[in-house]
Amino acid sequence: MAHSTLVLPARCDRQAADDLLPKLREALAAGDVVIDGKAVVQLGQSMLQLLLSARKTAWKNQTALTVSASDAIRATLATIGAEHLIHGGKSR
Repeated sequence: MAHSTLVLPARCDRQAADDLLPKLREALAAGDVVIDGKAVVQLGQSMLQLLLSARKTAWKNQTALTVSASDAIRATLATIGAEHLIHGGKSR
């Protein structure tokens, strides 16, 4: 199965989510996905929703979704109780 790596920008706002969506769809359809979010300093609602949706899609497809998270991502996820996006690393 193929493996894709997608790198998030420092500012993950609505435009960044819109730009990532087609790439993420294609990557999830092809197989396992690694999302590199180590450079993220701001995680907006649109990107958060996209990442949560990607987690659900990967689970349905029985593929792995690994998220490398920055401190900003970890703080945002902890605030809203969505640490499961990164804890455990993979959705399988």
